[in-house]
Amino acid sequence: MEQLTRVLLTLHVAAGSLALLAAFFAITFRKGARKHNFAGKTYFWSMMAVAATAIPVSILRPNLMLFFVAIFSSYMAYAGWRFGRKSRYIMARQPYVEWAMLVVGIAMIFSGLVEVFTGSPMGWVLVAFGAIGLQFAVQDLRGWGKAEDFGTRISNHLSHMLGGTIATITAVLVQQVVPRLDPSNPLKVLVWLAPTLVITPLIVIWAGKVRTTQKVRLFSS
Repeated sequence: MEQLTRVLLTLHVAAGSLALLAAFFAITFRKGARKHNFAGKTYFWSMMAVAATAIPVSILRPNLMLFFVAIFSSYMAYAGWRFGRKSRYIMARQPYVEWAMLVVGIAMIFSGLVEVFTGSPMGWVLVAFGAIGLQFAVQDLRGWGKAEDFGTRISNHLSHMLGGTIATITAVLVQQVVPRLDPSNPLKVLVWLAPTLVITPLIVIWAGKVRTTQKVRLFSS
């Protein structure tokens, strides 16, 4: 069983690294260009692989944080992919995935608060990610089945995709930095939340500009 866990962890790290590279190139290439689409597909499937390997690892080595973050990041990648493809924007199915994320978001907040009240400040990380996931799930459910203009659709695409990227960057920092900190060091929480605190304002600014100008480039004139 330990050998299986190591194999899954290796695949998990490889998929996460590929997702980060793909995210960088997807942001760099022009929206709609073949290179952007290829990078986006690579990012999407890499994120699915990240979740597919993280969830069994979180069960084999019980880790509630890893389990919830894997679901959160895969949902963000999936929803971002759906918003990015006009043909997939209005879907015939019922929003089961979106309702599932809403339930998971509530569960993350509840679990995080339980940890906080039992003396673990890392619970605030679950509360933060849970609140973000819940907010996106509610937003996606409210907009389900509604046709929206290009700017709104693409701003949702950006917000979800970059939200998933935040989760991936966070995972890298947790793997590389947190183990080097003392278990009681309060900076552990800051390491977890730093990507969210730094990147979220940029997402809000960029998505807002896309929504109002109908242009994708952040610095376009």
